[in-house]
Amino acid sequence: MKIGVVTVHDSNNYGSFLQAYALKVVLEGYGHEVYFSRTRDKKLLKSIFVPKILQKKLLKHPIQVISDRKIGKEKRRAFLKDQEVFNEIDAEDLKKMDVVILGSDEIWNTQVPAFQTGIFYGAGLEKLIAYAVSVGRAEKEDIFLYEEIVRNIRRIPDIMVRDMQTQKIVEDITGERSEIVCDPTFLVDPSVFKAESRKRAVCDSAYLLIYSYSIGEELKLKVKKFAEENNLKIVSACFKYQWADYNVMCGPLEFCEIIAKASYVITTTFHGTIFSVLNEKQFISFPASIKTDDLLLRLGLQDRIMNFEVSDQEMSNCLKQNRIDYAKVNKVIADFRDASLMLLQNSIQKYGE
Repeated sequence: MKIGVVTVHDSNNYGSFLQAYALKVVLEGYGHEVYFSRTRDKKLLKSIFVPKILQKKLLKHPIQVISDRKIGKEKRRAFLKDQEVFNEIDAEDLKKMDVVILGSDEIWNTQVPAFQTGIFYGAGLEKLIAYAVSVGRAEKEDIFLYEEIVRNIRRIPDIMVRDMQTQKIVEDITGERSEIVCDPTFLVDPSVFKAESRKRAVCDSAYLLIYSYSIGEELKLKVKKFAEENNLKIVSACFKYQWADYNVMCGPLEFCEIIAKASYVITTTFHGTIFSVLNEKQFISFPASIKTDDLLLRLGLQDRIMNFEVSDQEMSNCLKQNRIDYAKVNKVIADFRDASLMLLQNSIQKYGE
């Protein structure tokens, strides 16, 4: 079958790329042809779902939440090579697909102007599946503000969501309870990412990896103290911190290799948490979102969630003393993966009959 995918696959964001890449690998593994719709087209973004007051702003800054202008040319260059793996099509060509999958990621987060556009809700399309979609931080009121979005969500026969917040909102819209499925990055064996990565020796000694949009002064001091006490270098991926020993701008597949070789990981991101788990790292995830809390609760790793007021000793104990039993965690992931794959396959097969 020819399957079209609508997500933000071409962003300068590790998580967005890797979830799209993982879904591509899974679908191609089942023998399907997979095509990703371009979502940066200005003409496409001028949607009836966008209030006129927002159109001018949106067309000036398409996919503004993803295209962070602060990232710089170095990171963009690192991403471009990896993004060549996607077969891209124009949005109009989605109508030629046997089925279209919306997701995954926060493509239903209407707090983001770019995600107020019709393509992310299957406007004008038939044969739709929503897989692991998320509303992000959006509330029920943010979604119901857009009647066309609500109407299109109600048209989608199979909706699978990534978190409880999205599950509640979708139930309010459709009257039906959607299944929670795992992020596509959990659908594949971690070796998929390692095999494709471009290996790089970040440094010659053991290191603590930092993957965070921002690190406050108090947390910075705790991180530095932990690294010094344990003879670790500090490596920051994607984001530059003057106090880190190494700042690495790399593509998403190389990022997978860097996180795999880290001794410890401290992150504030959802996919930073996921790849810490996939690579069986001792890690801490500082509170950033409901979705991260949902995931760690499901995996029985809620003790990995720390607040920024955590003491030096608490942080050290979590990373070094209270080690994660990955035999238990991997069993939970395997069950979650199997259930999610079955739901996805069953939904696709409905259109192949």
